[in-house]
Parts: sequence; structure tokens; C-alpha cells
Amino acid sequence: MPEFRYNILTGEWVIIATERSKRPIEFAQSVARPCLPMHDPNCPFCPGNESQTTAEIERRDAPDGTWQTRVIKNKFPALDEMAKPDHGGDFFHTRINGFGVHEVVVDSPRHDATITRLSLPDIETILHTYRSRYRALELDERVKHIIIFKNNGDKAGSSLIHPHSQIIATPIVSGQVDARIATTREYRKASGRCLICDMVRSEIESNRRIVDKNEHFASFLPYAALSSYHTWVFPLRHNAHFGRIEDEEITALAQILRNVIRGHERLLNYPDYNFVVRSAPVGCANDDYHWYISIIPRLSKTAGFEIGSNIYINGTLPETGALNLRNIIDVLKDDM
Repeated sequence: MPEFRYNILTGEWVIIATERSKRPIEFAQSVARPCLPMHDPNCPFCPGNESQTTAEIERRDAPDGTWQTRVIKNKFPALDEMAKPDHGGDFFHTRINGFGVHEVVVDSPRHDATITRLSLPDIETILHTYRSRYRALELDERVKHIIIFKNNGDKAGSSLIHPHSQIIATPIVSGQVDARIATTREYRKASGRCLICDMVRSEIESNRRIVDKNEHFASFLPYAALSSYHTWVFPLRHNAHFGRIEDEEITALAQILRNVIRGHERLLNYPDYNFVVRSAPVGCANDDYHWYISIIPRLSKTAGFEIGSNIYINGTLPETGALNLRNIIDVLKDDM
């Protein structure tokens, strides 16, 4: 029987439509995974074509002097770094000039280097780059929120094949983020504890939706997941801001990210996906939030009911999805 489930963190209702439940193979992409070269001479992100990109902001080099990651300004930015975030309009028409920073992180010199094809040290380098840019951007007093994200594949919104991530810093905080912080503040006021810390402990204790865990992170499918195989990764140490991640946590995060994404790939035949680092706004008190990562395989489309109600229909019971994913991850670990 279908059921409504409530997500205590996001404040959203979800319909778990068990009668629509599909086997993992039914979600699998029918299009074969493209076989990509390690280098594409026509790709602006490949080595040798650095002059085709915008100015380099930061780079991390390998011991042989070649670059491992590059950070550049987005050639087609959503926001203007030179604008002043001045307010205007009236009660019904509030506006702010379109100030913001829009950067691209070229994840690897390899054209075919998805996260699961990279070594753990290479993934750590990407995460160190994220942290470095987060720390640099939060120093700008105009910046209120920093969003780090990766669009992998057409269905996830990617416009270039070469593996890359993006970072956008904005002068505003979205209503969605404000609402989540209000929820965590209310919970702490009532209980004296962090809602997310308590939620993660509850998930670990029940073990019904856990897909992977190590010394520093736990990954699970939310009780009220918006979509099939939507996966969360939480640090076990309470911290509101991604920029405060420690070196040993970066090592552990690289491991769990690779495990989860490999699991998605093997179980669902290399689906397009997004991952987003959900961090507190700049200046937010450490008690008021707990950063995490969402990994969302793009397996279904948003239709009229979701648009009209903001209630999503998930065709996979999260407990079943977690078991499927955990079993695949365990097998992959044994093969390593």
C-alpha cells in the first residue's frame, strides 16, 4: 500500500508508491555508456587547451608538475562578479543586482575520469580544491551562501563531457535553506541537541537505510527520499560549514563518495546524477546546521503532480533501495 512519509529535515512530504516499485534493472539507462578517450584535442578542459578557458584562479599540481585540478571562471556565468549587490524595488517587487561568483573546477586532466575511475588521492585532491575555494569565497563580505555541485550527464544538466564541478557564491540565502535552518534551530531550542546529529544516530542504530559507513561519515537513503536511490552523506562530527572539514575527513569522504557512486553505477547502469554539498550560509552559527552531501541519480522526471503539490512520488521503498545498494557496495569492496 502506498504511504505518505514526512522528511523531518526538509519539511517535505513524499509518497512512497510501493505498488510502482521497480527493480533496479528497470531504472537502468538503456543508452550504452560512452567509451571516452583519455584526451580529446577539441575539449577546452583537456591539457594543452588551457588557453581556451578563462583565467585560472587556482590549480593543484602533481609531483611531475602537471596539473591535477584547475579552477577557472565560468565562461558563461549565471551571475556577475563585478556587480554590486544593491537592493531595489518595492514591497511587491524586491530585487538585488545580480552579483555572484561562478567558478568551474576541472576535476582531472583526464577526459574520461569519472569519480569512480579516479584514485582515492585524486578524489581527495578534488575535495581539497573545494575546501580551498570555499574558504576563499567566504572571506568576501558580499557572499552569503556557497553552493558546490556536480552535474554528471545530460539528464543532470551537464553541458560538457570532461569531468568538472561548479561553485556558485550568492548574496542571498534561499528560502529552502532558511527553512531547514529554522527547523534545526527549533529542535535545538526544544531538546538542546542537533536534529541532524540525532537523525544520523537514529539511522545508524536502525541500520535499515544505511548504505555505507566509515570512521567519519555515514551514508543512507532518507526515510522520506524524494526520488529513487536519492542518497545522503553526513559527517559524524557536528559541523555547520563544509569549509571546516579536516584533512582526515577528506580522506574518509573520498572513500565513501567513490563507494556510493560506484554502487549507483553498477546497480543502475551508470545513471546521470547530481551531487550537491549542502553547507550552512556564511556566518551561520555552528549550532544551527550540519552540512552534508546529496547524491541524486536522475532516474525519473518531475511531472504535473509534483509541480502542483511539491509532493514527490518515489517508486522505490528506501529500505529496499538501501539494501540493494549496500549489497552492491559490499561486493565491490570485496573486489578491490
